[in-house]
Amino acid sequence: MDITVRKTDLFKELQYVQGVVERKTTVPILSNLLLETTGNALYVTATDLDVSLRCASRATVKVAGAVTVSARKLFDIVRLLPEADVHLKSASPDWVNLTCMRSRFKVAALSRENFPDIPGLQGKTLRLPGRALR
Repeated sequence: MDITVRKTDLFKELQYVQGVVERKTTVPILSNLLLETTGNALYVTATDLDVSLRCASRATVKVAGAVTVSARKLFDIVRLLPEADVHLKSASPDWVNLTCMRSRFKVAALSRENFPDIPGLQGKTLRLPGRALR
């Protein structure tokens, strides 16, 4: 995986999924986020096996791929980065390099195969205007 994404876009998505991530769990992969690319989008997925959340952000994808990283560590790192593009590159199956301007981080990663599968939505969808829902 080799992508570039705006810091504000990535941080917004990480804020959404923080509530779903398990802090203390007997299954270590549940404290991780699944980062995967499709087309020109970065998908961020979190689950605690009861609730799952998947968000998307625009990204420049050079090499497609998927990897899981610690949700808390990634959130803390991105929160403190300057407002610029963030470059994520999977250096090996066990590490992800994160670069933003002069900041460089190496974050431990786990394989995508260990992350639980998220079931797709079945049934009909319904669009409601915000006013009607409110």
